[in-house]
Amino acid sequence: MALKQSASLLPKDSEPFWLRGDRPLAGYRSQKSLPATADVVIIGAGLTGGSAAYHLADATRAGKQRVVVLDQGDPASEASGRNGGNFELLPENSVGAYEGLAKERLDFLRRVYRGLPIEILRAESERQASLVLGIALKNRELLKSTILREQIDCDFAPRGWLHLACSDEEERAICDEVTLAARHGQRIEIWARSRIREEIGIDSAFLARFIPDDGTYHPFKYTCGLLQCALNAGVELYSRVRVIGVVSRGADQHRITTDQGPLIARRVIVATNAFTRHLFPQLQGIRAFQSQIMVTENAPDRTRGRVLTCNQGPMFVNQPRVGAHNGSAPLLLGGGADRPMQNPWSRRRSPRVHRRLLELRDRFYPELRGRPASAEWVGAMGFTPDQLPAIGMLRPGVVIAVGYNGYGGSYTTAAGLAAAELALNGGTLDWVPEDVFSPRRLNSEQPLFMTHKDSLRRIAVSLCQQLRVVNKQIAETISLNGSHALYVRRRIRNHAPVQSIPRLKSRQPIRADILRAFPEFRDFTQAELKRLAQVVRRRDCRRGRVLFDEGSPGRSCFIVVSGVVAVTIQVRGQPLLMAELPPGSVFGQVSVLDGKPRSTSCTVVQDATLAEVDQDSCARFLQGRSEIALKVFGLLNDGLISALRGADRQLMQLNGTVVS
Repeated sequence: MALKQSASLLPKDSEPFWLRGDRPLAGYRSQKSLPATADVVIIGAGLTGGSAAYHLADATRAGKQRVVVLDQGDPASEASGRNGGNFELLPENSVGAYEGLAKERLDFLRRVYRGLPIEILRAESERQASLVLGIALKNRELLKSTILREQIDCDFAPRGWLHLACSDEEERAICDEVTLAARHGQRIEIWARSRIREEIGIDSAFLARFIPDDGTYHPFKYTCGLLQCALNAGVELYSRVRVIGVVSRGADQHRITTDQGPLIARRVIVATNAFTRHLFPQLQGIRAFQSQIMVTENAPDRTRGRVLTCNQGPMFVNQPRVGAHNGSAPLLLGGGADRPMQNPWSRRRSPRVHRRLLELRDRFYPELRGRPASAEWVGAMGFTPDQLPAIGMLRPGVVIAVGYNGYGGSYTTAAGLAAAELALNGGTLDWVPEDVFSPRRLNSEQPLFMTHKDSLRRIAVSLCQQLRVVNKQIAETISLNGSHALYVRRRIRNHAPVQSIPRLKSRQPIRADILRAFPEFRDFTQAELKRLAQVVRRRDCRRGRVLFDEGSPGRSCFIVVSGVVAVTIQVRGQPLLMAELPPGSVFGQVSVLDGKPRSTSCTVVQDATLAEVDQDSCARFLQGRSEIALKVFGLLNDGLISALRGADRQLMQLNGTVVS
């Protein structure tokens, strides 16, 4: 009984598991005194600051940049050394299917921006989902390649992520989601209760979902490894330096006031996460939240390097490879829901959360019942109102890279790269667009992805830009990997015929009732369809007809009335099939909307009748905020969304996330 009572008490030890043992950079100072000037000053020596310093190392080694890193404590002593030690591909969604992520973004945007038309929110949610996916893929690849290239000893274990259902409803949702993912070739597995018991020794009342390639790592060792590589290249590190303020006197002159004297920098990278609002009061939208994690020694090594999560609690489990031996390993368990905190420096632990963590631990590891935890700690995380990180210029010369909403392992390596590129080159990054990720959005009542005059066109153009970015990433990935498997032209499928299409006689104009037969036009009124039918031009094309080539000017877009059109991009001189477009599809709108050359080639692969709409007619329909403008906007973007999803699936396949 006494043992049980002691187990329910908070352990005396509040030191994070990751900060045990040697701290090679504790108190580190490259020189006794701070330099008077620097080209780039990085504030914060955690995961993001370490990544930024690492990606600036080449410029430092070449003597082109003097880079200085400042930290109020020791490197990785805050959130980077106090987190769960796991990385997940999709930070906003526990499903893993691309459609699920888009749905999550749409649900969120509808709650936040109730006054915006659904057509705008739907298109923007798809774009944001693709951007998050792109950053997460880049982050995971950077994380792995950096660890392997630099041989950073950080207990890296990309052995997968297992999520346990905890209700009949969630179990049904998992089955539906895995079925959906399977149709897109996604590598997601359903684990039966018997397999859960066999693999991890847990008796679960429900099924589980397993996603490969995610996993665990030692965030403190990883951060120190990044910083050591940067130091070897000549980057300077000054720990235990408190930054008091940053005053900009111009785009190339920023005075950084510290408790050890001032420092003038040409560029500043702010990687302070939950502490950012205290340094930059205009970023009050970045709020501090607290997470609580306990560790129990010598627990049964059930996860073996895999991440285990469950919405019951909610909780996550990580059994680090460091300390694993003879079938046992430390058990890190966090959960009990994140709590807002006023002071990110606070180290107050919650007895209520502690009791909840014990309940969860004992439920899934019953043999530990009555055993006290060896340590329990808290850490501050930066949360943003829209659940997306803040990466970009706050003002000329000041780069912000913060606000990961509890998913530092999914964002920070890529965020550090973005910050380094922005500091060196300025401008914008196509994979981190300002209107979605800029920290300035946190001070705007209206979303930056909207403008007061041309919001419809801007959203459409942004989708086009994102599609071009993903297609470029696909081509670059194949070229770098030297893969030829995807060049093989796949057999064109026999698409199901569209029901109830009126017979279209030879040379007969395309009428409103022909368009109405397609689901894509179901929201249009008869009058709107007649107006649209007046501007379309019929084109009858035989199989093999090339409608346009990649790189050619784009002056019109098309609707497939009958037949099938293949969409390809050129990779190393050979065509890569991106999509097959059945009747009802809209294509060719990318160049019409953004005015740039065609990003793909389109070829008729089954005799087709097309409805062609020229650029001027399309522009007239998209003017203003009329009902028909919204509907035409939605029609064009449905085609863009479909193309973007297909391109994202191709990219995920190339990165080992889906299989063909």
